Amino acid sequence: MRGWLALIFFSLCFQPLAFAQKLAPIDIVFDIDWTTFYSVEASQKDDKTLLVEGKLYRPTDHLGEVIQTLLQRHPEIRVSFFSGGERSRNEALLKQVFLPDGRSLKDIAYKILSKEHLTVLSQDETVHFSKRNKKVLDAHIPDWNPRRTILIDDQPEFARPPLKAVASLGLFNFLKGFDPALVEQKYFPPSEGEWHIERKKALLWLRMIEASLQEADRSGKDFSDVTETTWKNYRSRTCQQIFIF
Repeated sequence: MRGWLALIFFSLCFQPLAFAQKLAPIDIVFDIDWTTFYSVEASQKDDKTLLVEGKLYRPTDHLGEVIQTLLQRHPEIRVSFFSGGERSRNEALLKQVFLPDGRSLKDIAYKILSKEHLTVLSQDETVHFSKRNKKVLDAHIPDWNPRRTILIDDQPEFARPPLKAVASLGLFNFLKGFDPALVEQKYFPPSEGEWHIERKKALLWLRMIEASLQEADRSGKDFSDVTETTWKNYRSRTCQQIFIF
């Protein structure tokens, strides 16, 4: 009997490294402002607009569906949120957006990190906020692995190495419908096609995250490195056409 127990023990100890890595967490950390949520002008309110602490916000289209898909298909994924906003605001926003199964973003979040969790490098307010404050995970997600973690942020410079970040792909203010009268203004889409891409950015995240997971598993490369490459390749016209729904 002891011999069988010893055999089982040693077989477990020497499972292939790839098997162990497959079970290790993949951390996807989402920013909030201009990534998973927009600030919204009163003229652009729709049925998904939220009023939180006196301000209007609108979740990115498909956000709940995309996150539920990631969690269902990839049980190793942990979804967290890290925003430079106040904790009360961040939690109120996440509490009001739901997955198709009825859970809120607050319910499924592994960690919700806010302004108080930023690492402050400088108090000089003439320096851009994202340069004097950094998103550092060590104290807040102690078992995070830089090789298996990515931050999705409209300002990737918030990430302090070894944390890697990719741009959220959002470029424009939220518009409930394309408005040709605004094409010359800053932060508004210059074409209806660009407006459609903005509205579908969460679907792009899903496709690129899943493509990165598949390539990392196939090649043995770090998920964070593969994701960076996938995001960079998207910027080519060919890849945009591949990823557009």
